[in-house]
Amino acid sequence: MFAARWIMAPVYVGLLAALVLIVVKFVQTLVKAIPSFLDLTGNETIYLVLSLVDLSLVGNLVVIVIFAGWENFVGRLLDTQPSERPVWLSGLDFGTVKLKLIGSIAVVAAILILETFVHIETETLQGTLLQLAVLLGIGLLGVLLATMDRLGSH
Repeated sequence: MFAARWIMAPVYVGLLAALVLIVVKFVQTLVKAIPSFLDLTGNETIYLVLSLVDLSLVGNLVVIVIFAGWENFVGRLLDTQPSERPVWLSGLDFGTVKLKLIGSIAVVAAILILETFVHIETETLQGTLLQLAVLLGIGLLGVLLATMDRLGSH
């Protein structure tokens, strides 16, 4: 049974590859924007910055999932000395990861709705309201999960 944890190793390697792709897309977006940056309008600048923040938050999500999964499924079963592990890594239990993920997803959704408002003239009312409903749903889910964790810890 303990050897089965290694089945997840290719998933973590795949997530590392996805993280590299996110970094490539971040650099590509930044390099493409540099030559024309001074010609951008205020809204276009905001959209560019929000796109970069969005990519960095998705990268952070991937890192959180990699560290938490490794710590919970593989790392604890390895015969490493406790002094070799970062202290913060032991605090990544499922409740903490769940809340960090929901928080990060809520921020990504908020950035997407901000991008929608930057280009509100091209958006439909129905699409904008749907995005707002999703954002509020994610926020409500986060509150409910945090409440469940708090009630469960007592």
